Amino acid sequence: MKPWLIAVIAVSLFASAAVASHTQNIAELTALADKVVSSIQGQKADWKYESVQPITGSNDVILQQWTLDNQSIRIAITSHRSAQDAVAAMSQLAREGPATERTQGLGDEGITWGRGVVSFRKRNFTIDVSATNTKPTLDLSELNKNAAEERKLAKEFALMAADAIKDK
Repeated sequence: MKPWLIAVIAVSLFASAAVASHTQNIAELTALADKVVSSIQGQKADWKYESVQPITGSNDVILQQWTLDNQSIRIAITSHRSAQDAVAAMSQLAREGPATERTQGLGDEGITWGRGVVSFRKRNFTIDVSATNTKPTLDLSELNKNAAEERKLAKEFALMAADAIKDK
């Protein structure tokens, strides 16, 4: 067999394997996201859910938005090529982000950081849960109260998401 033909076959097989792996990751990502939605809707029926379109080119991310009155929760579920890649993403976040604490009981590892963000990893997926109070205020005590509520809500929703996917 000619060397160029062997190279073409090898590239074709590699490309087919990569497409199959990517398709499997997307299917797993969708199933995982569906479990999170179902679980949260069962526990927070008064919250409005909507799927948010990620930016163009973000094929391995699913965004969920939950709102109630002036509170908003955003959950970003990202599929990485491997568990090692997800571990690296969490490590980078812990190094670069203003991590305030390691969070136990969330997937394989978790951190709380910023004003109201909880990030955790389950296998090759990272899940980021952020909370925002959309009611504008300039009162410092109200801002501090809102920040505390955001942290509490982000942790609550992160725990629900982690519980929904614990067996995945």
